Amino acid sequence: MKRLVLRWVVGFDENNEPIYRRQSIAVSDSFNSENAQVIVSILDKYSKYMCESAQLVTTESVGDEL
Repeated sequence: MKRLVLRWVVGFDENNEPIYRRQSIAVSDSFNSENAQVIVSILDKYSKYMCESAQLVTTESVGDEL
């Protein structure tokens, strides 16, 4: 299972520090970093917010008895 995790700058506080919001998008297991770069570029272009960072996260189950 993979997720594309984006960190958006959605504004600035009274001290001019950035305010962040995180977004997680489920993607297919065949999704790779090249796909992620394309998607991030498209989302960044059409969003009113700036994408500050993006990570492609792979999770793996290690057992159901935890």
